[in-house]
Amino acid sequence: MCFPKEKISFVFFLVVCSFLWADPAPDSSAPANLPLGPFVMISAGDPLLEDLRAVVREAGSSFLSLTPPLSSDEVMAVLDEIDSGALSESGRRRYQRILDNMVPVLRYQSESPAFAVAVHVNAALEGRWRSNTSVPWLKQDTTSPALIGLPVHLFFGKRVELFIEPEAAADPWYYNNPVSSWGTNVPWEARRFDLNVPLRAFAATGGEWWNFQLGRDKLSFGPGRTGNLAVSDNPDYYDFARLSFFSRVLKYSILVTQMPLSVDELLADASLLPGLKAVSDLTETTNRYFYLHRLDMKFFKKLSIGLSEGVMVGNSPLELRYLNPLMVFHSFFSWRDYGQWGTDEGDLIGSLFSLDLEWAFRPGWALYGQVVMNEFSTPYETNRFPDQPPPGMGYLLGAEYQFSLASWSVSCYAELVYTDPFLYTLSSPFGSMIWMRRSSDLGNKDLRYAWFGHGEGRDMFLAALGFSADSAKCFLSMDISFKRQGEHTILWDWTRTDNSQKSPSGNPETLGRLILGAGYRVFPSLTLSSWLGGTLIFDAGHIRGNNEQGIEAGLKAAYHY
Repeated sequence: MCFPKEKISFVFFLVVCSFLWADPAPDSSAPANLPLGPFVMISAGDPLLEDLRAVVREAGSSFLSLTPPLSSDEVMAVLDEIDSGALSESGRRRYQRILDNMVPVLRYQSESPAFAVAVHVNAALEGRWRSNTSVPWLKQDTTSPALIGLPVHLFFGKRVELFIEPEAAADPWYYNNPVSSWGTNVPWEARRFDLNVPLRAFAATGGEWWNFQLGRDKLSFGPGRTGNLAVSDNPDYYDFARLSFFSRVLKYSILVTQMPLSVDELLADASLLPGLKAVSDLTETTNRYFYLHRLDMKFFKKLSIGLSEGVMVGNSPLELRYLNPLMVFHSFFSWRDYGQWGTDEGDLIGSLFSLDLEWAFRPGWALYGQVVMNEFSTPYETNRFPDQPPPGMGYLLGAEYQFSLASWSVSCYAELVYTDPFLYTLSSPFGSMIWMRRSSDLGNKDLRYAWFGHGEGRDMFLAALGFSADSAKCFLSMDISFKRQGEHTILWDWTRTDNSQKSPSGNPETLGRLILGAGYRVFPSLTLSSWLGGTLIFDAGHIRGNNEQGIEAGLKAAYHY
């Protein structure tokens, strides 16, 4: 993949046009100077983002940048362009819920406005059961709440937030135990506690046109419902620094995140590791950084375009040249600066590029799509050059519709996702788009790997439909998905001879899934919810004729104060 002058000129043209084509000012009917409390960051997965998404869709607007964490200034800038009086009853309820949470309830404030504290209690009790342990859980551990958490916000003036959330949580390995019919988020013995906590802890500051965040939090770049292709909230957390500048029509962000890696359990052929050590002693490193910058533009309030470009540097300390916000982060200008890995001369550096589009073509409706690539190989290259790296491409196409029915806010979506067998996987595991952390098992110290792209991974085709409805007291949901998964998994198995493989590869495993959910708000701080679903698997484990099926049910009580 390369970036000739023509591409750079085209990007510059889009930036200029975003200023020329944008509305000259917010709607005159929209409220101005909305109330704003201390500076806060709203993280990926926060229910407020779903409220914000519903309000924006109903107003017929596109998102400039749906890339949480979002600062309170960014959220308020979005609300400032919306006429709340024109929203439905359910839309106004969501709008007000966002406003209420933009002014945190302070537990302590000094006599001067220089210092304040907000402390909350998040508690949840969850249990689940499945009929067949050979069928994966419908609800994976990344969606599981902590047993109890104490989010603490320390505010210094109006523009600095320090945040930490101590938690008592079950280690994901135990919660997602593959041999048990039962699961719970209660760590009833010492080894089941997640010792990686806190999973969210950071310092942040910002203003009306910028923000900066340093620490540990979730990230998600894009409007995907089943996940995002470039940077998603599939990992448990990221350790990162991010700087963003934004206006009504343009946002620029630069991100750097540290990603330690050990290959002890990552190689598809474990017998390679002893031989590898004889060739190279690089089997793990903490000097592994992913650098990314992203440019978001909005046109006519209806169309948004996002461009992301990143590079994974596999065994190097933090480098200033990658912190240059105007540098082209393609691996070509630096890949020869690092030694090769293993006997197959694997590169310690890899690149990623993504394009996001969103078109709110009429109130309530939006079309969106994503394209991501690690390696673009033309048929000419793959047919004529046996050493050509295999292509690594991914595509996502989605549509959603938001409307009101009486006092209910209803949302529907449909998504298609296709990923190549070698998306996210490059010629060495250190240059691949892989996230890792250690399990809390003090005896085994098992390693936990994930793509930091789409959670369903590579080498697959996915079709999904979803429905959700929310009222003042109740909420309902339904999610249906069909997936064909090839034989390539998170294990590193890259080889140049596979440059013509198509997805899904080999004998694919076919899964059909259905999840029905319901919840009731007993009062604002206490919510009861449940789910029931089933899974059908054909050719399970990629073995022809090996079919599995199972049902799953779960209950959760959540308390927030």
